[in-house]
Amino acid sequence: MYEAAAMQRQGFQLALLVLPLAACASTETPRGPSGLFARANLGYGQALDGAFDPSGARADGQYSPGLASGAAIGYDLNRSWGFEVDYTYRSGDIDSIGAGGAIANGGDYASVAITGNVIYSFATDGPWRPYVGAGLGFLQEIDADLEPAGAEVSDRSALAYQFLAGVGYQVSNAVEVTLEGRYLGASGVELRGDGQTYDADYDHVGALLGVRWRF
Repeated sequence: MYEAAAMQRQGFQLALLVLPLAACASTETPRGPSGLFARANLGYGQALDGAFDPSGARADGQYSPGLASGAAIGYDLNRSWGFEVDYTYRSGDIDSIGAGGAIANGGDYASVAITGNVIYSFATDGPWRPYVGAGLGFLQEIDADLEPAGAEVSDRSALAYQFLAGVGYQVSNAVEVTLEGRYLGASGVELRGDGQTYDADYDHVGALLGVRWRF
């Protein structure tokens, strides 16, 4: 299992190195006068139910949806390819962890992810811009507040990867409105605190409404 995960991570890293090089080979002009852009997003998402294992035991966590928000800055290499550095905060409530809520029956589960994303935009004749993308980065922080015990456990710098797909609508030469879906996964999450260690899954899906400004 761990070998497969390592190969998966290497595949993501290789793809994110090769795709920008392929984009640079194109002679197309970038979108916008300079190619630079900034973006802000707000949406809703869900941490998928998964393992939340204390040392020497197994337990499952169940979660409810919550808000997601973020921002990014990036550069369009041409009309097809672009890249960005993205910062996104995700949160949600804990329904239960462990059988009958033995570890927690409330609290919240949240993360801050920083990723570098490669974006591919499909060619269209009108104001619509369908696009897909993939990203690789890390969780600057992931933490869980476990109630009713009042314990907080957290981890920093876990590897993170994401996939996204969406569509943009060009309102003006400088402004675009976007709607996209995202999947974020993390590898090797170890939540520590109050003398406890938990090996946890973190997979998150969400939908984001955004505004993109070209400069």
